[in-house]
Amino acid sequence: MESIIIKEIEMMLELPLHERQKAYFQDLLNAAKPVKIVPAADVLEDYKLEYIQHVIKPRPKQCYRNSHLLCEAFPERILYCEGKTNVPIPIDHAFNKVGDAYIDITFEFALHENPSIYEYVTFGEYDAKTISKAVLETGYYGEIYKWLYYQSKK
Repeated sequence: MESIIIKEIEMMLELPLHERQKAYFQDLLNAAKPVKIVPAADVLEDYKLEYIQHVIKPRPKQCYRNSHLLCEAFPERILYCEGKTNVPIPIDHAFNKVGDAYIDITFEFALHENPSIYEYVTFGEYDAKTISKAVLETGYYGEIYKWLYYQSKK
């Protein structure tokens, strides 16, 4: 099945964009990687699931925060991912990578939904040091991909 999210980026590249915008979307397209989400219980120990529920307490509409805090809590094993999910339209979203698997604690714990039924694409996977540096500089969670992209253009 063709990715709706990747198709959306390709459609953006067909628009009459400024060269800098075109370069950004081309970079985004090159970074885009479809991934499958699995239940957190499939890849995390019970104490980490408890930590998610009782310490992080994932909140709706705060995927960047939720995913950031999980990465910082277990930096040796969990990465922070940014991309999009299609629910039913593509939206910017953050989730996590555990080993070779991907999980979405916002959908699973805050919204009580099965995230595996949705399409996901990641644009970047980042360690705790990188995301912490970005938050210190920007003052907010998320948009790590954009922050790194613009840092590379300075």
